Amino acid sequence: MSLSEERINEMKEIFSMVDDDGDGSITRSELALCLRAMQYSISNNEINDLMKKFDSDKTGHINFPQLLQIIAATEQPNVTKQTQTILSALKLFDTQNDETISENDFRFLMQQTGEQLSKDSVDDMIKATDARTKNGRIQYRKLVSTIIHL
Repeated sequence: MSLSEERINEMKEIFSMVDDDGDGSITRSELALCLRAMQYSISNNEINDLMKKFDSDKTGHINFPQLLQIIAATEQPNVTKQTQTILSALKLFDTQNDETISENDFRFLMQQTGEQLSKDSVDDMIKATDARTKNGRIQYRKLVSTIIHL
């Protein structure tokens, strides 16, 4: 999945338009509207499955980081070679050899490669993947797996 700043901003804009009450979360029916506005052809049963899978706190609502997870799970690009390249680059920054990198190193890599991403976009990526460890490092395999949906 390509998470360009333009794509994230587009998703944020659609999410905000669909979030009728402005509380930062959307309901099941708003999720359907949101995904259809993003040009996804998705059935009501698929929407129900996505709610069951990604509404982890069982509130009946999806927030923006959860929406990013949904997008990552529903897009299935052919990225095997690209994935290996990304993992190899991230491994170079794995100074503790534990499949984690510092958040600063991750931010640096994201801002230096491909499209320039803002701090907020990088924050959204980290939040959406839930790849941060208790000591603040980033589990890069989990991050890549979630973003690219291996």
